[in-house]
Amino acid sequence: MIIAVVILQVAKAQGFLKGIVIDKDTHEAIVGATISDETKHKPLTVTDAEGRFVIPKRGDAQHSTQHLKITYIGYKPLVVTAVANGRYLLEAEVSKLGEVVVTAQESRGLTSSSRIEKHAMEHLQPSSFADLLELLPGGSSKDPVLSANNHIRLREASPQGSNYATSSLGTSFLVDGARISTNANMQQVSGAWESAATNRENTNAGVDMRTLSTDDIESVEIVRGIPSVEYGDLTSGLVKIERRRGGHDLQARLKSDMGSKLFYLAKAFEWTNRTTLNLSADYLDSKADPRNALNNYSRVTLSARMGHTWQRPRHDLLLTTNLDYTGSFDGEKQDPDLNKGAVDIYKSDYNRVATSAKLELKMHRPVWLKSAELMAAASYEHNTIERTKTVSLQSMTGAVLNSDEGEYDALILPYTYVASQEVDGQPLNLFVKLNARLQIPSRKLANTLLIGADWNMDKNYGRGQVFDPERPVYPTAQIRMRSLSEKPANHTLSVYAEEKATLPLGSCQLELMAGVRALQMLNLPADYAMHGHWYLDPRANIGFTFPRFVLFGQPSFVRLSGGIGQHTKMPTIDQLFPDPAYIDLLQLKYYNVDPLKSRINQVTYIIPGTNAELAAARNLKWELTGNLNIGGNRLTMTYFKENMTSGFRSETNFDAYAYKKYDASGVDASTLTAPPALDEMPYEQLTELGAYTHYANGSQTKKEGVELTFASKRMPRLYTRLTITGAWFRTTYRNSQLIMERPSVVVGNSRLQYVGLYKDQEGVVNEMANTNFMLDTDVPKLRLGFSVSAQCQWYTSTQRDAISSEPDAYMDPQGQIHEWTAACAQDAYLKWLVRTSTNYTKSTVPFAMNLNLKITKKLLNDRLRLALFCNRIWDYSPSYESYGKTIRRHTKPYFGLEMNVKI
Repeated sequence: MIIAVVILQVAKAQGFLKGIVIDKDTHEAIVGATISDETKHKPLTVTDAEGRFVIPKRGDAQHSTQHLKITYIGYKPLVVTAVANGRYLLEAEVSKLGEVVVTAQESRGLTSSSRIEKHAMEHLQPSSFADLLELLPGGSSKDPVLSANNHIRLREASPQGSNYATSSLGTSFLVDGARISTNANMQQVSGAWESAATNRENTNAGVDMRTLSTDDIESVEIVRGIPSVEYGDLTSGLVKIERRRGGHDLQARLKSDMGSKLFYLAKAFEWTNRTTLNLSADYLDSKADPRNALNNYSRVTLSARMGHTWQRPRHDLLLTTNLDYTGSFDGEKQDPDLNKGAVDIYKSDYNRVATSAKLELKMHRPVWLKSAELMAAASYEHNTIERTKTVSLQSMTGAVLNSDEGEYDALILPYTYVASQEVDGQPLNLFVKLNARLQIPSRKLANTLLIGADWNMDKNYGRGQVFDPERPVYPTAQIRMRSLSEKPANHTLSVYAEEKATLPLGSCQLELMAGVRALQMLNLPADYAMHGHWYLDPRANIGFTFPRFVLFGQPSFVRLSGGIGQHTKMPTIDQLFPDPAYIDLLQLKYYNVDPLKSRINQVTYIIPGTNAELAAARNLKWELTGNLNIGGNRLTMTYFKENMTSGFRSETNFDAYAYKKYDASGVDASTLTAPPALDEMPYEQLTELGAYTHYANGSQTKKEGVELTFASKRMPRLYTRLTITGAWFRTTYRNSQLIMERPSVVVGNSRLQYVGLYKDQEGVVNEMANTNFMLDTDVPKLRLGFSVSAQCQWYTSTQRDAISSEPDAYMDPQGQIHEWTAACAQDAYLKWLVRTSTNYTKSTVPFAMNLNLKITKKLLNDRLRLALFCNRIWDYSPSYESYGKTIRRHTKPYFGLEMNVKI
């Protein structure tokens, strides 16, 4: 039907006048500009989402459209003589032509987002994407920590641990439109407890920003508010990265700071047949301590990006293709000379190859179809972790070799040995997306209807945990080997529709963007709660711009906007299909001087690790934004609230398991010729409350805050601009489902065999407030730019929520759940489930401030650029009292230097 309508429209198009309206300074399309007949003072049409307009030339319109008046709030009216395929430049009432912006800019769209351009990144001098977060409201400079994973946590005060990692997992990263998926990532060393391994785990935590190089990036948009329904499988935010395309130059960058060195090389090609090719490579080498070469991180990225445009009378066809490789290598080992000869090595390799292709159709004619887009992307990773260490045991310990339920003898391990464990992961991601943008031709309303669908598949073909069960690295861990390829693939199907409209109302303007996204996870077992379930994400944003007025002698305007929306993140493969839990209960541990006569016997239970009731994580967020522009000085304030009560977490569960407690006191060691037999050995039949974990929707993350951005116009004689960013965040973390807890109490000669179920096991409220003041100066004649920023942390605080002393229910030694009553507190065993009160005093860290300096200088006709930065060149961090103790704060400067060459 759409094709038929398009053909009919083309047939009827006897003649038309078309053009495009863009910003004179930024060359961005202006949406909703009013095109009027200057002679008759009659509105003719408005520009669409791409800044284009079309005026049919029929009847007297053939003559009346020769003189056009183009108006838009915040810009000077433009009166022109119409020309075919005209390109009309609107000048802001306070022009910023030629200005260099070295900070993030608040988006002019309906939702709160920050846009970071190339100039800002060059001035910041980042090593990885994590450095860019300093430019967001609430952000501050931090020393790079490349020896641990870097995850994004938007709008949070003092983020909590892995039970609240849905915030980072639910932030979607797009590179040139292709999503970086971590849903099949299961790179973690099972059984590990030491920081060398746990600090580098990235399972169920989202994108590790260390792997993202910034050198190829042309611009970044970080959406903190309610994004378009085009983007899904997210809860917290959206990061859209666009890389450079076209050009003719050769670029090189060399950077060195106190912890890392970086080298980047790129070559751009652009031919007259509208074909572009961009090639680049970079290498990063980092050491947590430059004096210690045994703890290091390195990254290698290679990229080839090609594009071609076919221009036709009625449409343009754009094809872009990408081929990328990222290698991330993380390692740490202890010096044997300092570790008493013991071996302790951790090594992690991340290798990702990604390719994508996007075909985009853009129509020129005034028809219902404006554009269509088809994207296909694929990525494959081969990731390995190698953990090698010397294991030293203090007592006789057994290694369980069985993988089935039942009673088995364990292999008695030597007291010292060297063991290795490997984790092999091979995630594969496929992504296909198709959408179209339509419009209803109108002279008064700029409108775009977006409809589309996408499909995403994740699968891991790796071998998983690989180790010698007779020489385990973690002998007390109850784990077994299982190939990751045995786990089913994740398939997610989404469809979406959204209307975006801009309506001039006299001197005012109304903007609306509303739509819904429906998504379903396929390929799930029939007993799963998510099987066949569609999740709906309705989202809406609205904005109203008031008439222009004069304030302090400057042209000014006010804009108010707001939005509300639902956001859904599907579970990962590891959360949907975790490994089974193994419970190994010791039945006999008989020691003999002769190892051949010793015996360890255990009984094994296998519990499926899956939770069929697991659902998607859902986050409802809303925000209100006010925008005041006075003569080019722009102030933006946003108040927001978010509430996610179904975040993913690993929950501990208990159940009763029977086992035999053998009594070997009657064994005569002098008569043994082999390990003692169990047939006639007396035993006692007992039960033990064994613990296992599974994933559930048991975490609540509640966010509230205010974000502030002020950007002045550049003062002409001083060449200086003031930028102020700041935020106040309050974040509440607590469990949203009953949590099981077993006290570590010994009653009699055994551990307490009761478990409490608490509804308020956790509860923390964190707050922070900060403001960053930046003065940046750009002197074009000297080719010199520098900035000084004062970053003020007004305070940070944390306070535990009061928790109930008594549980809501309890589990007895037989695994039965009972309701808690007042009489339970007097029971000799149950009284231990009553918790003593903890410290609920609010802990506050007071004011601190530091100064940062950045300088850039261009030489040799802008072909050579030198830059340096020094964070905390001066700081004010006074001591303060906390719980009767004096806390002394001390910071050190962090500095670096880089050189850029462009030929």
